[in-house]
Amino acid sequence: MVTVLGIGNPVMGDDGIGLELLRRLAPELESAGMRQATQAGDSAHLVWSPSNLDDPANIAGRGDEWTGAVAYIDGGTCGMELLPIVQEAKNLLLLDALAGPGDPGTVVKLVGDQIPRLLAAKLSAHQVGLLDLLTAARLLGQEPARVGVVGVVYESADMVVGLSDTALVGIEEATEVARELIDSWLADERDSDV
Repeated sequence: MVTVLGIGNPVMGDDGIGLELLRRLAPELESAGMRQATQAGDSAHLVWSPSNLDDPANIAGRGDEWTGAVAYIDGGTCGMELLPIVQEAKNLLLLDALAGPGDPGTVVKLVGDQIPRLLAAKLSAHQVGLLDLLTAARLLGQEPARVGVVGVVYESADMVVGLSDTALVGIEEATEVARELIDSWLADERDSDV
């Protein structure tokens, strides 16, 4: 099982990157209120609409060709409220807007030991960062076996609806990077079950 957790706030510009990546990985969520952000500042294309999701943690009916092997969760701006999801995940992929490394629009993939080292520099745009969630899970003695972070370096987290053109440049590549990581983890799981 892989848990894919998108984090972000679509009314804070590029902070919505994680939610746009989630929407592209799980197109069936579009019917549950997530719509494509195709243009910067286009309020007709909100990436996230939590009121349209009955229960973001309910994974029933979500998944890809591995049917039920992937849970796509809209974490929005929940912060520490996401801790139970992090603790229960076996393989956790976090999708988020990152402050670096690299220039705005750069795709970033962090796996395993890379995560604490790079996230310690507060790469996430959020008050409660990804490292805070992962550290809390570790301190409580229940953490995922594998963790990855895929994101795009953000240009601006100002109060504006929609992603910047710079952020949109990296979205498609980041979606593919995330998809490849998910497929790799699922293949490892399948091989270990044989």
